[in-house]
Amino acid sequence: MTAPSPGAALPARVAGLVGEFGDVVSVDPDSVVVQVGATRASIRALTLAPGLDVLTVTQLVAVNLPNTDALRDDVQSADGQLSFGALRRSDPEGVTTDVLQYYTFPAGSLDDIPLLTVLHMVLSAGADVARRLSGS
Repeated sequence: MTAPSPGAALPARVAGLVGEFGDVVSVDPDSVVVQVGATRASIRALTLAPGLDVLTVTQLVAVNLPNTDALRDDVQSADGQLSFGALRRSDPEGVTTDVLQYYTFPAGSLDDIPLLTVLHMVLSAGADVARRLSGS
């Protein structure tokens, strides 16, 4: 019998860690959803190859904003200031759009503190962008 993939325990581990700075909304075998400030993020574990477990973060930063040139410029400016991740509008051509942050990184071999640090930097940056875009 083979040992379970390290990725199998990763979502449960992430759920325990991100509970330190946001409410964990749901956990399933592959992902965790966490509320960070006004944002909600899905953190999904994937095994790309044996020994290569990654986490993909998709954070809903803003919902249903008027899709103006000013918003486009704000999103591009905020995206350029991120150290980790990328911001995108969900519908660049529509009347309204959501703003999402994406980030993927190898995580299976990270100890708890480095993993929590990376997740904190990514998710708190998304929450900061959400405050900036909402004007609060």
